[in-house]
Amino acid sequence: MKTKHISVLTALAFFTHLTSANASEPMQGCLQATESCPATISIKKQTNPDQLMLKPGVNYRITARNKYKDATHYQLSFENNNRPQRWVSITCGDYVESCGMAPTVSTPRGEKYLLAISWQPAFCELNSGKTECRSQTETRFDASHFSLHGLWPQPRNNAYCGVSESDKAIDRRGRWDLLPDANISSRTLNQLREVMPGVASELHEHEWTKHGTCYGSDADTYYQDSMRILSMINNSPVQDLFADNIEERLTVNNIQSAFDRHFGEGSGQKIGVRCDRNNNISELFVNLRGNLANQGLDELLANADRGDSNCRGGSGTVDAVGSKDESWFMSWLRSFF
Repeated sequence: MKTKHISVLTALAFFTHLTSANASEPMQGCLQATESCPATISIKKQTNPDQLMLKPGVNYRITARNKYKDATHYQLSFENNNRPQRWVSITCGDYVESCGMAPTVSTPRGEKYLLAISWQPAFCELNSGKTECRSQTETRFDASHFSLHGLWPQPRNNAYCGVSESDKAIDRRGRWDLLPDANISSRTLNQLREVMPGVASELHEHEWTKHGTCYGSDADTYYQDSMRILSMINNSPVQDLFADNIEERLTVNNIQSAFDRHFGEGSGQKIGVRCDRNNNISELFVNLRGNLANQGLDELLANADRGDSNCRGGSGTVDAVGSKDESWFMSWLRSFF
């Protein structure tokens, strides 16, 4: 009887050890992501219905690990998600005790972005010494189409994810030629040279370092998604509106109405029209919300934030290639001749 009692206790102890070894273990701290890994609802099934991915350089709060010894996965908390508890492989980042001031992370469906697209003739009027401006011609793509400035994950302080302090300093000094190579494929780089003239001044390296590193992908994906949205605008009546009104004035309402007609009522309110010191239209700030890889621009604009415009009098001029920025004195002097 005593032997049987000992056997029962031994079996119970073994069962307790077995179940506790396989149960999740609560823990604290953060995972500082180094890779863009899937955050799944189930370790075994690898279910990820909303394609939630980690963003390199972002800290994620750990709530548990899948077992006490030899853990393979951390459970992370995504507070803005309808399935907030997700599992990721521990190889996706580094464990840190303090979470620090990490950007707020939400499901990709709710991600906010600002796409900055330039009207390059206006940019070059004030930056004539730039390599891309010295070579600009009336027949080049950017003379009559919008150019890519950058895609900025929001909020604006969501920048330099996983970037070293030394590289941040290099970027802020404007020495973009000294930044680490973004490893962009030759195919993507050739496409960028047309739609992003600033490649000639290493703008693509700056934009990747400051903003692209917070996109949660590699540089190729970041730029392909950026160019996808830019192409939708350049192949719409919005581009026609600008190309047909070079050296003429457009009101903010003209531009926003063109978005409304092509991308849906209310979409124009998500656009910010930016004018330079000469009140030439220099950029459009396009607010977006959603998955940039596969949603249409009408969807991406529908739930985005409202835009902010700064043009004096609610209108600005569509600049032409070759215009020169003159001081008020030279402009006054010219009027006498």
